[in-house]
Amino acid sequence: MLRKRLDGDGFVVVENALDPAAIEELNAAVERVRLAEARDGEALHRLAFLGLDDAFLDLVDHPSALPLVRDVLGWNIYVYHCHLDVHPPLAADAEPEWRWHQDGGRQNVELESPRPRLSLKVAWFLTDVPTPEHGALRVVPGSHLRDTLARGVEPEGAVPLLVRAGTAVVVDRRLWHARGDNRSDTMRRVLFYAYTHRWIRPRDDVGLDERQLASLDPIRRQLLGWGTSAIGHWIPTEEDVPLRAAL
Repeated sequence: MLRKRLDGDGFVVVENALDPAAIEELNAAVERVRLAEARDGEALHRLAFLGLDDAFLDLVDHPSALPLVRDVLGWNIYVYHCHLDVHPPLAADAEPEWRWHQDGGRQNVELESPRPRLSLKVAWFLTDVPTPEHGALRVVPGSHLRDTLARGVEPEGAVPLLVRAGTAVVVDRRLWHARGDNRSDTMRRVLFYAYTHRWIRPRDDVGLDERQLASLDPIRRQLLGWGTSAIGHWIPTEEDVPLRAAL
């Protein structure tokens, strides 16, 4: 059912993906990062955040999302990109921005149309988004099957995703989507984990050193980019991809 919805709409909303204890722990971890790195309460878009707190590692192989990611992309996968986003309320006079895009960067310029899926991103919402004014993620259902979008105007069929804290949203990287402005009186916190095939190399450093990687179980090591050799990403051994047997 989830695979069918992802294939048809380009995204799937998984409610109650995180329990209250996990939400509390992750929010505390995000707040520590925000206090250390955000200036004067500004918004924070932090790449390569996974090594900043052990709580973030618990989402790498979380059972609420990983089975779907594995079903779509297969078992030869890992996290090649991640970002931590904190968006406080905007000033009342802040100008609205047009943010519609597909993930992937140069993939959307240099590959022939129709472009392949290549990756999925999981958005873990740590705060409620009850209205569009809370910085709701906006999507155009089904738009992952088209490679162009008119610039500068709100796309036809766009909808805001109104979710509760603890929701996971799994997104095909080709889906046209945008973050809405936070015009509410609360802070918006979301963690993003992007998975792709292990033969596609990292977009950014996930922020873990060799000591941290060595302390993790084999599946987490795979999902954080470890491999026995360079060719092991293309022609993996059993040691390279423990996810194949585990799921």
